[in-house]
Amino acid sequence: MLWTPGRVGNARQSEAAAAQQASFFGLTNLWTIHITLTPKAWSTLNSRGGPPKRNGNGNGNGGLFEGIVRGVLGAEGGPRPGGVAGDYPWATCTFEGPGATLTNVAVRFKGASSMVRSPNPFKRPFKVDFNRGATNRRFLGIEELYLNNNVNDATQMREALAYDLFRKAGLPAPRTAFASVYLTIPGKLQKQHLGLYTLVEVVEGDLLKRTLGTKKGLLLKPEMMRGVPYMGEEWDNYVERYAPKGDVDPRDAKRFIEFVRFLRQAPGEQFAEGLREFLEPEAFARFVALNAILANVDSFIGNGHNYYLHVHPTTRKANFIPWDLNESFGMHPVSGPSRDQMVTSVLRPNADPNQLVERFVSDPTLGPLYRSQVSLLLTNLFVPARLGAEIDRIAALTRPIVFAESRRAKEDFERTVLGTRRPDEGDTSQPRHDQEFAREPYEPRGFPDAVEVDNIPLKKWIEGRAIHVQDQLDGKVRGTKPRPRLYQ
Repeated sequence: MLWTPGRVGNARQSEAAAAQQASFFGLTNLWTIHITLTPKAWSTLNSRGGPPKRNGNGNGNGGLFEGIVRGVLGAEGGPRPGGVAGDYPWATCTFEGPGATLTNVAVRFKGASSMVRSPNPFKRPFKVDFNRGATNRRFLGIEELYLNNNVNDATQMREALAYDLFRKAGLPAPRTAFASVYLTIPGKLQKQHLGLYTLVEVVEGDLLKRTLGTKKGLLLKPEMMRGVPYMGEEWDNYVERYAPKGDVDPRDAKRFIEFVRFLRQAPGEQFAEGLREFLEPEAFARFVALNAILANVDSFIGNGHNYYLHVHPTTRKANFIPWDLNESFGMHPVSGPSRDQMVTSVLRPNADPNQLVERFVSDPTLGPLYRSQVSLLLTNLFVPARLGAEIDRIAALTRPIVFAESRRAKEDFERTVLGTRRPDEGDTSQPRHDQEFAREPYEPRGFPDAVEVDNIPLKKWIEGRAIHVQDQLDGKVRGTKPRPRLYQ
């Protein structure tokens, strides 16, 4: 099926855009994308942004977590407006996708660890904005799109699988697809195959309208804060760390301050009933429970970021939206090997401190609700046989793309998806470095030497996690506390 770029202007056009989006996204949709950048544009993209350089040889001596913390919080530890991505410059490219080609499309790099741990100097994570500088322009009904390079995930499918689970759980979450991405830089690269990418829907108007029924309301993207802390009665105190998107209605700001004040000050006996005025307990319990089952430490329940918070303009209630799930299924590198993350607690799921989660799971009314959500997810959604079948479907689709990407990408896939290599067989060094690009002077930044990343096949991890979570519910074992080392 071929699409052509559409323009937004009336209800019929909006419906057509929604239909195009629905056809584009899908767990087993694979597209071919070709990005062309002038040498000057490529130089602009690489000119600044991301965590600052650190001392060391890229294999320890401070580690990536230090670079990310400095990149997000600034050299002196104070907040840096816009976080890591705030410094990435925009350039323009030609973007070729299924059925259409657009010129003068805005593009920039994105991310933190996914940026500095890119396996070669070209397989970077990208954000493309079809609307930037071309008002009302869309591509296949889409205004903006993230191209994630699957760093830290040898399977290259964790992110898509995790988002699919959140959507199936009835929670607002981005849609995804896969892409085989090519890059041309005249005089440097000619349609160079970069490999497999995960395409991720942007969390803003279209997603909010589809999942929550409105494009309006207060949308926040908190950064590196555990829980949702109260910061006083002045909205200005919240702007840098809660990072509101777009203009803020003073009524929405006031409502959000009421919410976080309640979390801090509400007496225990009033907490469960009062919380219902600010969020839907069942949905929040499901959001926390699924993050916990996935051992998704680099999230709201762990490092205190990688999620959006939306206050609905009509219900005035908060909704939590997951983000950046490439390190789910126990693959947050600085939290220990995945075999350790397999046994983290779901009944005490948060890293300290997280006042909202702590009060919720320990409340005599809300705690049982939370446990019931864990049980339901384990029975109906996080089912090893079903997930194994999804993994096989994705693998059949993506295997040729991964095998053509690089020798190391192929071996990683064989270890973690196909099981045709032992977990410790061959080159398992971290970070992955595609030697095929050795002609370019490049080396990805590493984690501290003490970090261990293992290669347990994803299906085996899921099987072990499901058993351990059920044993926790049955009182047979106690899970371990999550270890988000960014704060240690």
